[in-house]
Amino acid sequence: MGVCTHIFIYLRIHYPSVATKQRGEELQGIIAKIREGTFAYTGREPEKTRWTSYDQAQIREMVDYLENVRDLVDEADRRVKARSPSTERGPGRPPVESADIAKVLLMQTYTNSPNRVAEGLLLMFREKLGIGKHFSYKTIERGYDRDGVNEILDEVTKIINETVEGKENRFAFDGTGFIGSAKENYAEKRQRQSARRKGSGARETSEDMPVDTLPSSELGGWRRFTYALTGVGVRHKLISGMLINPDQSVGEGTMFPAVFQQTLSVHPGMEAALGDGAFAARWLTDLVSRERVVPYFLPRRNATFKSMGYTGWAPMLHALWKDPQEWMEAYHMRSIAETVNSMIKARFGAPLRKRLDARRVTETRLKLVGHDVRRAGFLEVYEGIVPHWPRSRAI
Repeated sequence: MGVCTHIFIYLRIHYPSVATKQRGEELQGIIAKIREGTFAYTGREPEKTRWTSYDQAQIREMVDYLENVRDLVDEADRRVKARSPSTERGPGRPPVESADIAKVLLMQTYTNSPNRVAEGLLLMFREKLGIGKHFSYKTIERGYDRDGVNEILDEVTKIINETVEGKENRFAFDGTGFIGSAKENYAEKRQRQSARRKGSGARETSEDMPVDTLPSSELGGWRRFTYALTGVGVRHKLISGMLINPDQSVGEGTMFPAVFQQTLSVHPGMEAALGDGAFAARWLTDLVSRERVVPYFLPRRNATFKSMGYTGWAPMLHALWKDPQEWMEAYHMRSIAETVNSMIKARFGAPLRKRLDARRVTETRLKLVGHDVRRAGFLEVYEGIVPHWPRSRAI
């Protein structure tokens, strides 16, 4: 045992405040290296791709997507109706079923088609989607305003996640923005926002929430960003919870509790919540820890061990100080949320077409749910995870 170690033990016994100060300085040094990218982190070995299965999943993607849309929406509609009070239909022509509209909107999202083209695709794929009758593009357009459609979409997310319940226990949380014009890039604006904060020299506080705002659009109006915060299972890359907001002033930290509770409701065995510095607030670690979930949120440079009465904060920092490599191994899986955001932008990343906020929220939700539907088909072919919802096709 070295001289420095003896001195540290002596100080810790006889002068605990000095030892605590030294620990705090060591912790802040570790955080600074992590944030500067100079921390010597040993990364994970990349997984090998099984190319035969991958190719087969790509070949089957569209047919699996459409068939899963049909079966998932039918099951979601059955569940929604089972818990909803029955109402008597009034006079006049009966409305088109919300389930049928949801199917067409998910198909429209996959093909990135305007409403009139989507009506043409309905003619082509009506039987494939299990839709009883044809309807016009105006009905498709008004479907973005339907509460029943959004309720079905939320239920579809729950049903897909039930397939991997018990197989997923770590979830990453991250926000992103969906553009209303191809002239803007959300990731680039996020980086500029972070650079401006660093360059301003504004003092960080470990007691309060970080600046809880999202990057704004320069275009404004209907072309501005629509923001979404999602929870993502790090193993299967399925979105487990989501909150969508067109308001730039409502940041990721404010949106987190709702998304966390959504994820916890479908994955009660959650063990860890992973997130970047936007979630490094004592009240959020308290929220997570009270559900017996371990938080991995990257603290700010001047973070201290003082818990201020909030649970989860001091244990999280102590784990980072005690074994940075082990902590970083868990924390770095939060990048899966960024990977999923990139997957969505690559496949469903066309600019939003809608101009009204309510319709833009639905359009964004369709992109997120569309990712889960697409991912479910991939997981069945690539990993053999057979969906458990009722299916009307031969396996």
